[in-house]
Amino acid sequence: MSYWRGARETVVLRDVSLTVAAGELVAVWGQRGAGKTTLAMVAAGLERPDRGSVWFDSLDLARLPRGSAPQLHGGIGWVQRRGPQSGDFESVLDYVALPLLGRHSPRAARRLANAMLGRFGVSASAGERWSSLTDGERTLVALAHALVRKPRLLVADDPTANLDVLQRQEVTTLLRGAADEQRLGVLITVPDMPEVAYADRAASLSDGRLTVSREPAGDAPNVIDFPGAQRSA
Repeated sequence: MSYWRGARETVVLRDVSLTVAAGELVAVWGQRGAGKTTLAMVAAGLERPDRGSVWFDSLDLARLPRGSAPQLHGGIGWVQRRGPQSGDFESVLDYVALPLLGRHSPRAARRLANAMLGRFGVSASAGERWSSLTDGERTLVALAHALVRKPRLLVADDPTANLDVLQRQEVTTLLRGAADEQRLGVLITVPDMPEVAYADRAASLSDGRLTVSREPAGDAPNVIDFPGAQRSA
């Protein structure tokens, strides 16, 4: 996918290759404007690379029709820190339950959503509106919303933004726990180094190029793999 600015095209991702294995937390570090958000959106199937492939569950996300990315079917959890895009939700509980509707009754969906909110320590906010939440609560609710369908891959773009030191530690600990306990592939982007300490592998993104510390250890299957992907802006 290309974004054009006048007659010039700026390459945001250049020949990026990365894999995330089941049970692995991979952190991509880079300065603001390095292309981390673009990388996260490509991994989640929300954007397409101009060149290359993005493999998830034997499907090339780069070749799928728009709007049919696997996160719609629960395979990929996307942490949407901005929260719901409309004011149709009466409560946080309704928002977290939304991904379960269609597969569960409304009552069962709300029960499972409430349990997920409890897991992240924000069940007391179940009846609140998104607009009334603190930044820390919003991040935890966004994680609950992304994980309630038990995806195989979780993608979080800068999940610790605007949080204090203790909140950042809490969020990264929860992400680490999700990878370990659920054998979930987790890909996060971060602008600072402390969160990298929680990762199995770290990669740095600069000038559109990704440098990975090492390849996955062991024989865990790859959850997502994008060899040589390129993206322009």
